[in-house]
Amino acid sequence: MRQLPDRIETQVAQEAWIKPTGVTLALRVAGSATVGTAAAVRKSKELLAIQELMRGLEVGEDKIRIESVALAAGERWLSGSSVEIDLEIRDVPLPVASQALAGLSALKGVALKDISYEYGDLTPHRDELLRGAVTESMRQARLIADTAGLSLRAIHSMSHRWVEPNGEGLSQNYEMARGGRPMLASASAEDVRGYQLMEHHEGRLGILMRMEVRVGEFGEKG
Repeated sequence: MRQLPDRIETQVAQEAWIKPTGVTLALRVAGSATVGTAAAVRKSKELLAIQELMRGLEVGEDKIRIESVALAAGERWLSGSSVEIDLEIRDVPLPVASQALAGLSALKGVALKDISYEYGDLTPHRDELLRGAVTESMRQARLIADTAGLSLRAIHSMSHRWVEPNGEGLSQNYEMARGGRPMLASASAEDVRGYQLMEHHEGRLGILMRMEVRVGEFGEKG
């Protein structure tokens, strides 16, 4: 029977609180299009109004992405059609997010589906947490080994799992607290101000690390 080497196991958790760089707004827009083409949809007055609003907040048109379009024909096919557009507005800077919501609330037929936070490139934060988790794991292993009179030999195994910062649910949580009012156009000024809470949000990035370190026999230390 193969004998497993003697090991010390450590489990370490490290975390950092990250400020979002911006938000993504998921919207549903009910409007009209004179003909049922992609070009006509993009020129609908509702979408043009959203583009103008975002331009004033220095959010470029390239940040507005149409996810899906549903057309319902009028009396004559493709003439006077009603249109329902699902779209996302990405990379809305956090300082102007509340202004964006206030402006959207003034536009007819605009419904807020969700808000998600954006955190940008997390690589520097991940690297720092990873270094900290390894350092702390080895510190604990050395402490246990020294106390028990053992010597450390090598790392036998190591694994880790990331806890991602929460990026979803702001609109759902806020609407539930307000009794459920998804239409921005029906929101009061006080409702829109409630979204200013996003400016104070921080997301938790965490790492959970498990390490096994091989140790020598008793009496080998020294």
